[in-house]
Amino acid sequence: GFVNSPPFFLGPLETLIFCISLGELRSSNYPLWLLYYQEDIFDNQCVLEEGLYADLTSCGCPASRVKSLKPIDYVFEEPSISLFALEHCEGRELHLEEAVNSVLNKDLHFYTQSVWVKSGLWIAYEGSNFLGRQILLEPNEIPNWTAFSGWKTIGSLRPMKQPAVYIRIKNRAQDEYLTVTGNLADTRATSVCISPYSGKNTQIWHYCRGLFKSKASDTCLDVIGGRDTPGAKVALWTEHGQFRQKWRLNKNGTISSYLSDQLVLDVKGGNYCDKTHVIVNQPLEGEETQKWDIEIL
Repeated sequence: GFVNSPPFFLGPLETLIFCISLGELRSSNYPLWLLYYQEDIFDNQCVLEEGLYADLTSCGCPASRVKSLKPIDYVFEEPSISLFALEHCEGRELHLEEAVNSVLNKDLHFYTQSVWVKSGLWIAYEGSNFLGRQILLEPNEIPNWTAFSGWKTIGSLRPMKQPAVYIRIKNRAQDEYLTVTGNLADTRATSVCISPYSGKNTQIWHYCRGLFKSKASDTCLDVIGGRDTPGAKVALWTEHGQFRQKWRLNKNGTISSYLSDQLVLDVKGGNYCDKTHVIVNQPLEGEETQKWDIEIL
């Protein structure tokens, strides 16, 4: 989960705001915003990524007046989406993990009738080359695209760009932070545990392409040996990008391994000296040691 989420910014907003760099809005840790505007009788969306917008048109909003603006939470998972040629996510499937500037081109020629957003945030555009009306898509199944969007099909789409951020990861049960301990010069001599707040780089992480990288050592959180079994030790290892190093933050606060949805980060516990060490474990309902809060720095 996230901490210190600001409220939605609701109500009419003057276009003057778009002469201000969105970087000024980063003071609340939200560099990504969703703008709502009205055109004719329909409500439409426009995703604002970090940058300078001289006017509404430059950010893809054709209307002269904005209805509301709200922040978009950072998402800690890799993007994945499937488009289907029939309703209810049936028929021919087009699976995507990267941007496509024309779903309707001669190579794909794909008329989308339903959508399954498996992970991450995506921006769908009515036209090719990321032009025209747009909709922010969150993980969900959309059984009828036309009924959902009012469009005949999708012209292009891409994962939402998320800026690089540093974070701390706090265990909800112990109120302590994911920490690298040991000799940072030797990866084999380090451990990952939870400990009280220290303010040091050993408690600061960077999330990129599914990896949690330590700022102190530039190595990645790794299920040692790649064992997809409960109780497997989690430590640091040089980046290789295999599933044993990839993670996603779930809405319930758990952090799942790409090795298996049935493996989440946990604290070992017990009475031995390694009781604060981090492992992967089978998810248990109500187990607070498996819940983590992300603090964006």
